[in-house]
Amino acid sequence: MNRGWLIGMVLLVTAASAVILPQMAALEAALPQHAVETLGGDGTILADENIVDALSSLPFSLDIGSAGWKNGVLSLDLKVTGNDHEPEELYRNMALAVSFAFQETDNVNQLLLRIVAEDKWLDSRRLLLAGDIRRTEWSLRLQELLQTTGNRPLPEVLKEGFRISESELWRKQFIYS
Repeated sequence: MNRGWLIGMVLLVTAASAVILPQMAALEAALPQHAVETLGGDGTILADENIVDALSSLPFSLDIGSAGWKNGVLSLDLKVTGNDHEPEELYRNMALAVSFAFQETDNVNQLLLRIVAEDKWLDSRRLLLAGDIRRTEWSLRLQELLQTTGNRPLPEVLKEGFRISESELWRKQFIYS
């Protein structure tokens, strides 16, 4: 008798689960989705709906080539066109992007930043600088160092801290020319 009762209960629970769980999943999807703000945070909550407005409000001297947002990762390409740019200008634009990502937003955990040279005549793009900057490793000191490096090569501590890599084209055209 005990064994039959146990088998009956298992079958009943299994059948109830098969009916109830899909209905619960449908209810959860219908609930409004809200971004959760961190305690004490008063910065922008970046989302697909506001990424264009948020980035276009920044005073970059370089054009934005592309931008993406997915799961706490902001991807940003800044375009260099022409020959009238100095490293100092590019570093300041990078520092502005870093400042926005980690000081003005609450939900960017990683910034994938690229500086890309674009040749409109040849319809080509070449990578100059790339950074993989993470909120957990970001520091105001490194950001200020990036802002104030001037036209000199990037210090190693900055390249390591912000995971910045330099292309051969960058070294030849901008730093060691």
